[in-house]
Amino acid sequence: MKEKILAAFENLGFNLEDIESLGFSFNYEGINYLYMYNEDDENFLNISVPSIYDLEKDNKEKYEELKEKINSTLKYVKAYTLGDSLWIFYERDLLGNEDLEEVIRHMILHLAAALMFARDSIEKIDNGESDEGSDNDNND
Repeated sequence: MKEKILAAFENLGFNLEDIESLGFSFNYEGINYLYMYNEDDENFLNISVPSIYDLEKDNKEKYEELKEKINSTLKYVKAYTLGDSLWIFYERDLLGNEDLEEVIRHMILHLAAALMFARDSIEKIDNGESDEGSDNDNND
């Protein structure tokens, strides 16, 4: 399956760089992505945007607020802490009959929208703005 996924990325025009023990990195529209291959489950497709927000001594509350906002608002995309930074992931199970190019395209676009949502949320959090009651879901 890994070869089929890599071929789909190539057919979409991406140049993947093998990052030892992490996966394959690529860039789209100025955003760095990481395709993380799971040796134990070849039907698990995982694409992430690494390090979208760093955890520091003075921003723990804002960091957790952003993480919660992403996880409770967005469809398909989830935020996790790796090291001292927040990463966003789109993970899915491949059933074997998907159009991998379409699946990958969809995943990348959702991650790009999630990154824009996160950046907007960071700005609002930094400015002390609240959007409670807002029905802003950038993943439709």
